[in-house]
Amino acid sequence: MKLLLIDDFLDFTAEELLVDRREVSADMPFREIRTWSSLNALVFISRISDEMNVLVSSSDLARCTTLKDIYELIKAAE
Repeated sequence: MKLLLIDDFLDFTAEELLVDRREVSADMPFREIRTWSSLNALVFISRISDEMNVLVSSSDLARCTTLKDIYELIKAAE
């Protein structure tokens, strides 16, 4: 799955974190998503790798604040 738009990434994020799509936005600090946890972070990173063929490390994720930051990290690695 290649991401074309940030909306694709937000759809993916909502699905992976089991929240309603209306609960996530690009400027949202991802740590504020109600289902976010350190375990879900590892699963999320793994799913990004599986679905988008992009390796995101835990240190990469730690440097991000918002979902848009993660999206831009993925786009830069494509």
